[in-house]
Amino acid sequence: MRKTDLFKTIRKRIVTHEAAFELLHDFDHLAAVYAALRDPQDGTWSDEEKSALEQLLMFNVRQPLAMLIACWWKFYEYERKEFTGIMKAVAAISFRYNVICDLQTHEQERLYNEIAWKVSMGSIGHPSDVMAALRELYPDDQQFMIAFADKELRTTNSQNKKVMRYSLFEIERERSEQNFDFESGAYSLEHVLPESPSEAWLFLDETKQERMVYRIGNMKPLETTRNKELGKGDYSTKRAAYEQSAFGITREIAGQDGWDEQKVEARQKQMAEAAARIWRVDFVE
Repeated sequence: MRKTDLFKTIRKRIVTHEAAFELLHDFDHLAAVYAALRDPQDGTWSDEEKSALEQLLMFNVRQPLAMLIACWWKFYEYERKEFTGIMKAVAAISFRYNVICDLQTHEQERLYNEIAWKVSMGSIGHPSDVMAALRELYPDDQQFMIAFADKELRTTNSQNKKVMRYSLFEIERERSEQNFDFESGAYSLEHVLPESPSEAWLFLDETKQERMVYRIGNMKPLETTRNKELGKGDYSTKRAAYEQSAFGITREIAGQDGWDEQKVEARQKQMAEAAARIWRVDFVE
């Protein structure tokens, strides 16, 4: 129901004192659930659930909230493992659908709300049916990898910068099994081709620089102390620092004999394959 029509709809349907008090009771109860869904640190959540909610906040995705409230109401107490699976699936879908593929949110909102309604009314009675319905929103590996391989994230935006750090650290964990804290000040996000290139990068014309700088393949994590030393240095200077990094995906860049648009594209395609393994949902056939 749209916000502008909400009051009129309630007035039509709530026509007795008993129904009004029942509605208020439900609001009072579910307000706490809504608040918890917007607060990953709430004691309600397991570590896996907390991680999923942190991702939804980071991605600024709110469309699943009504569905998650309905699923909490029906499944949290007696089917907790399956409820957790729904939350994890929603986080992975949000990364694919919203962050990388940048698909239309109105269709996503329609389906989430439809599932919420069906769960509330009982026509969806099991978490597996929720998962089956969510499949409609899931960009498959081919669609996701094509979008990922071409993705730019302008890190001048603080939200994009956080998402980019998170994404790179997850790829590092998948590739090297090292679990670095992406929010730690000990690490920074570094652009191989700098955001404000020096004369050392003039071998790339301005158009190519603009195409390259915010591509995922042009970015990697680096120790903050090393990053401060590099500034706007040329590739050979940066390469020496990359070789000493604790990050495997950063050391891999040092293996390149130079840095240009083709190197960025090749690296980003490799990263897309890793991303498809990380942000995935294994639906039951």
